Amino acid sequence: MAPVEFTVTGGEGSPLDFVAALTPSASLVVITDPGGWAQVGHGLTPGFAASVTVTTRVRALRFAVLDLRHFPSSSALPSITDVPGDVVALHDTRSWDSAPVVAALRRLGRPVVLFTAVHTWVSGVDSASMLVGWSAPHVVLARPRGPGEARVEDALWLFRELERRRMMTYTTLPAPPPPVDRSVTVVVALPGATEGIAGALRPGAEYEVWVRVGDVAVPLPGDLELKAVLGMIGRDVQAESFVLPVEGGSPWVSFTVTTPYASVPWSGELVIYRGVVPVHVQQVVLPVGGGESQVRPRLRLSRTFADLGPLSSRTASVLVLGERVLVATGRELRWAGLDVPPGLPPVSGLDHWYGKGFPEFCEDLAAFAVRGAVVHARLFPSGAVVQRGGVITVAGATRVPWAHVYDLPFTEGPYRLCSSVARFGPFGAGGPVPPRCPEPDHSGNVLCPFGFWGLSSVLEQPAGPLAWQVAPAQRQVQVALAVDPDLDRTLTQRHVAELMSFLPPDSISSAYVSPSRLSRVLSDERADVMNLVYDEGVLEAVEIDAWPHRPLVVTTSPAAHLVDAFVNQAGAAGVICPEVAVDQGMAGWVSGMLLARLAGGMAAGEAVRQTRWEMLSRGNVLGLALTLHAGADLRLR
Repeated sequence: MAPVEFTVTGGEGSPLDFVAALTPSASLVVITDPGGWAQVGHGLTPGFAASVTVTTRVRALRFAVLDLRHFPSSSALPSITDVPGDVVALHDTRSWDSAPVVAALRRLGRPVVLFTAVHTWVSGVDSASMLVGWSAPHVVLARPRGPGEARVEDALWLFRELERRRMMTYTTLPAPPPPVDRSVTVVVALPGATEGIAGALRPGAEYEVWVRVGDVAVPLPGDLELKAVLGMIGRDVQAESFVLPVEGGSPWVSFTVTTPYASVPWSGELVIYRGVVPVHVQQVVLPVGGGESQVRPRLRLSRTFADLGPLSSRTASVLVLGERVLVATGRELRWAGLDVPPGLPPVSGLDHWYGKGFPEFCEDLAAFAVRGAVVHARLFPSGAVVQRGGVITVAGATRVPWAHVYDLPFTEGPYRLCSSVARFGPFGAGGPVPPRCPEPDHSGNVLCPFGFWGLSSVLEQPAGPLAWQVAPAQRQVQVALAVDPDLDRTLTQRHVAELMSFLPPDSISSAYVSPSRLSRVLSDERADVMNLVYDEGVLEAVEIDAWPHRPLVVTTSPAAHLVDAFVNQAGAAGVICPEVAVDQGMAGWVSGMLLARLAGGMAAGEAVRQTRWEMLSRGNVLGLALTLHAGADLRLR
């Protein structure tokens, strides 16, 4: 066959993103992407075919996977026609000609994605084919103008030549379709009945509440173990485990309830748990004496239930439902009250380095511990302690700064200092922070930094559907600063300088934006991180249409009232903000430390925790006022 000519364009994203966009209209995609094959072939048993689902920015793509390198000839191949998959992914081999296999699959109507080396000649390409390569930071797309043979290496050369001449055009990925929310159905029935009932329920009567997670178009990576929990007011919490299969809905789960004797709307919460994490919460109102049943959504951490795998590692969760909370630790579920004063003790007198001397630092830390111990005593009256070193999830709107929860008994009055206070506090020896406090004795009224949840564990407070990654791993993270023009210009310049000391200068853009213009400016912004530098109380409301990407928002002033708009309306991956007002200069220092860790590949939860420890080393306890409104596993790239 003769070599073909190409029509070459570029694009931004990952090669697998473009595979999802190109198929099934392209029946053959020739791709050189070792990272993509690592995703597609993960867990593949040599000598066998398998089916795997890979989530891309465009859609979830199911592959029927076969590695041709493990077979001596095409006659030794197992059947792949009966392996489910939107496309067939093959890894090429140098031992024999794979072109007849590719052609046979294409004739059967199965699009083929052929992973091969950049310099390998591939025969049988035509105008229904596409060659995909990588020339950082762009994906190279080459469509043959006719039939023949081709190699990706030639397409890359042509791309670079056209780019050098500034003649290159670029293709954008299509916007992903809006996700279909997986429904959770609640039905009330008489005991032993086979169908539900409508209308009012009798007071003091026994009924069954049926619960089912419905079907969705996105298949799961595997069977998912979940737990349904029903907590009606005035009744004990009931829990039932079930399995959500790869495809289709779950079986019905049944709870037996006895209605109150009063004729009133009877409310409660239905919660679906993945491990100890509440991933779906809805209020259930049962009409006792009159009315109709009602279901109101309260929280959703996943629209499809297909991205909940990492949540199985969480150690505990607190679901906030007004003035009461549902605490989950291991297999234990129980209600607790939350009648504690919101907020944190005031912190003042920080020096020019945003820290304090040792005695003043200890006073601040003790004041935080007193309030944190009160919150912990409400959650765990028995004195139980969550296993340290894991991830704790807090779900639901709350005014409690959860990082300052203190799990050691502590009251006002004389106290003893743990040696870790001196080691990791101002002027201490410092060093790597161990997973647990090296001091074995914590008896009595002892002050220890490892007693705080925000220092001993990773905290996450997601407000909406979880995101796991903000930007493609192949390109540099972009940061956009929006600064209030009424703030001190000298401190603003210092803020930018702080960021540039941690991040490449060409990755940062900044602009003065008044609070009234912020919504319009952010709607048009496409950076990966939005760093909002504004004073406390200035940002009253933010109205943003849904972003086409999911950026991370970092604010320098309290923004808990904006989290829902950013995450559930605009579609942000999450928000990181302080619980209290902080000095503008200190905000630049903290933002720089935090974003440097995130840009280096660290997960958001661990980045926030390490930033708290670094602030503590200067005698600054305000790291315990820093909150991550996102999943702990979120990464910038």
